[in-house]
Amino acid sequence: MTETPDIIYTQQFVAANVQYLDYSEREEAVDLLNDFDLETGESNIQHDVDENLAGYLGYTDRKAATKLEDGLTGVYPTFTQDSLNLTHKQHHELADKIREAQKNKSMLWQGVVSFNPDFLEGAKLYDPETGVVNQRAIKRAVQKAIPEMLKQEELNVPETFWWADVHLNTNHVHVHIGISQTKNTRPLKFGEPKGTFQAKSLKKIKSIVHREVEDKVSRKQDINLEKKIDKLKKDVVDQLKENLQQQQQQKILEQIWYALPNYKDKRRWRASNNSYDFREAKLLAGKLVDDLLKTDLNQDYEKYLSAIKQKDSDNREKYGQNIPDSIPKKQKDLHDYLMNRVFDELRKVDVVSTKNNFSERVKRLGIEGNNELIEVLSKQLKNTKSDIAAKKLKKEIGIRKYYVGVLIKENKNENYLGQISELKEKGLKNNVQDYLINDLQEKYRLGMLQLIPRNKRNNDNKTEYQKLVNKHVDVSQISVKKINEEIVAQKNQYLDEWLKVVKNTKDPNVQIYLKNQGLENVNLSEYVDLQKRIMQAKLAIKDNNKKYADNISLRNQRNGKLFEQLKKDYEDLKNINSKIDLNQTQIRLNQASNSKNVKSRQKNKSKSLAKKENTERKPKNSVSPRLLSKLSSALTSVKKEGQERINALRRNLDKEDDFEKQDRIDEYEIETGRSLDK
Repeated sequence: MTETPDIIYTQQFVAANVQYLDYSEREEAVDLLNDFDLETGESNIQHDVDENLAGYLGYTDRKAATKLEDGLTGVYPTFTQDSLNLTHKQHHELADKIREAQKNKSMLWQGVVSFNPDFLEGAKLYDPETGVVNQRAIKRAVQKAIPEMLKQEELNVPETFWWADVHLNTNHVHVHIGISQTKNTRPLKFGEPKGTFQAKSLKKIKSIVHREVEDKVSRKQDINLEKKIDKLKKDVVDQLKENLQQQQQQKILEQIWYALPNYKDKRRWRASNNSYDFREAKLLAGKLVDDLLKTDLNQDYEKYLSAIKQKDSDNREKYGQNIPDSIPKKQKDLHDYLMNRVFDELRKVDVVSTKNNFSERVKRLGIEGNNELIEVLSKQLKNTKSDIAAKKLKKEIGIRKYYVGVLIKENKNENYLGQISELKEKGLKNNVQDYLINDLQEKYRLGMLQLIPRNKRNNDNKTEYQKLVNKHVDVSQISVKKINEEIVAQKNQYLDEWLKVVKNTKDPNVQIYLKNQGLENVNLSEYVDLQKRIMQAKLAIKDNNKKYADNISLRNQRNGKLFEQLKKDYEDLKNINSKIDLNQTQIRLNQASNSKNVKSRQKNKSKSLAKKENTERKPKNSVSPRLLSKLSSALTSVKKEGQERINALRRNLDKEDDFEKQDRIDEYEIETGRSLDK
C-alpha cells in the first residue's frame, strides 16, 4: 500500500468573492498554450477580469498553474459543467455570477481534488518522462462527480454554479473547484447559509472521480470485488432460508412467532421496530440469527466479512487512512437483514386465537428464553426514569419469573413420571422397586402441590404439602427460623431409610434410580451425612439465637464457627447438586433424542398415512405443523444446555414457596457470619 492515497479531496467555505476566480486562474499555476506539456511556458492571452480582483477566479485559472488544452475553442483553462475551456464570453458570465453571489452574500465553497502521481501514471493519464497529463479525462471525471455531490447537498438548483481548473505547478496534479449560488437556497444557521457539507457528499466526489479516472483493470477489480460481496451476502441469506426449514430451528421459530405482536399491518415486523411490544420477538429473532452466524452460516459469513475488509483496505489506499472501518455497520446491516428474512417467513403463518394470550406466550418461550428476556427487562428497569414504565416492567418481570418457576416444576414433574415408567418397565418387581416408585411419586406429588397457589390450597392440601416438604425439600431451603426438632427427625428418618435402600447397588431398580437421579458417581453416605450436618448446624444456630437473645456479642461468637462450617457445607452441597442436575439434564436430553429417533423411524414407515391424517385434522386457522414442530432438538450442546438449566434451577426453584424470604436471610447470615434474628 502506498503511503499517499490515490486521491484526496478537501473543502472549505467562505463568503462568495470574485477574487477566488482570479486565484484559480493565477499565472504561476496555468499555461494557456500547451495541453499536456508540463515544461511549456506561459501564454500572453489577457484575462477579462479586473486586474485589481486578484481573487479566487484569477487564482484557479492562473497561467503558471494551468495549461490550455489544444483543439478547444476556449481561451481560458477554466472549465464548468458545460465547457472544458471557457471563451471570453463564458468567462465574463462566470465573473458576473460570482459578483452577484458576492452581492447576495452567498456562500463560496472552495474545494481541491489532489491526485497521487503514481495513481495517474497507473491510470495512463500521466507520463513522468514527457510530463504529459491528460487534463481532458480529469476534467470529464470532475464534471461527472460534482453534480452528484450537489444533488446530495440539495444544491442541484438553477441558482448553483461551479467552475474549476486543473493545476500542474506542484508534484501532485490537483483541481481547484469553486461552488457558489447567485442567490442562496441553503438553510440558514445563525443568519448565514449552512456551509458544511455532509461527509458522504465529500466521499461521493472522491469515489466518482476515482472511478472515472482509474484504469480499466483496476476498475474491473473493483467491480469484481463488489460482485463478490453481493454474492457472499446472497449465499448467507440463502443459507439462512435453508436452515429455517430444518427441524432444529422449529422450536425457536415457534417461540418467535408466539412472541410477535398481532399487528394489523404485519409489515411492522421488522428489525427497525423498537416498540415495547416488539422487543421480545426481536430479542429471539436476533438470538436465532446470532447462533446461526456462529454455526451453520459461519463459513459464508466469514468470507463476506473478509471481502468487506479487503474493500476497506482498497478504499484507504484510494482515499486515505482516515476512511472508517465499515465492518461494524455492515455486520449490523446484514444482521438486521437476516432478522427481516426470519420475519418474512413468519408472516406466512396463519394467526391463531392463542397468539394474544400472554401467559401462553411466556410459557412457550421456555426457561432459557424467559431468563434472557428477564435480563434485558431488568437492564431497562435500571435505566428507566418513568415511574409508569418502571411499574410496567416490574410487573412483567414478576410474571415471567413466576412462569419460569412453574416451567421448572413442570419439567421436574415430567421427569419424575418418566423415571417411574422406566422403573416399572425395566426394573425388577420387589420391595425395593415399591419403595423407589413411592419415593418418586411423593416428589411428583410435592411438585404438583407447589403448582397450586398458596391461597388456593385447602386444609388437606396444606397438611400433605407440609409433610412432603419436611421429607423431600432440599435442606438448604429449610430456614433457620422454621427448622425444629420434629422436621429434623422426619428428615433424618427419611434419609436413613433412603440410604439403606439405595446402597444396595446390585439391585437393578437401584441402578436405574441412581442413574436417572444423577447419583451414579456420588458418595451416598457422605451426601446423607452432609445434609444431616447442615440441619444440625441450623438447629444449633436457632438455639443460640434464642438462648443469647439479650447478648448479641456472645450469640455471634457462638454462631461464628457454625456459620463458617455451614458456608463450607453449603458449597459442598451445591457442587453435588450441580453434578446431579447436570447428569439428570444429560439423561433427559439423551432420552428425548432417542425418543425422537424412534418416532422418526415410525413416521417414515407410515409416511403416507400420517400425511393423510395431518391433512384431515389440520384446522383452518392453524400454525404450519412444519414450522411449529414439537420434535425440535436442542439448539446448543448437551453440556451448554445442561448448565443453563442448572443456572435456571438455582435462580428460580420454589420461588413461590413460603421460605423464599428466609432463604435470602440465611444466605446473608452464612456469607457474613452474623444472625438477623433477635
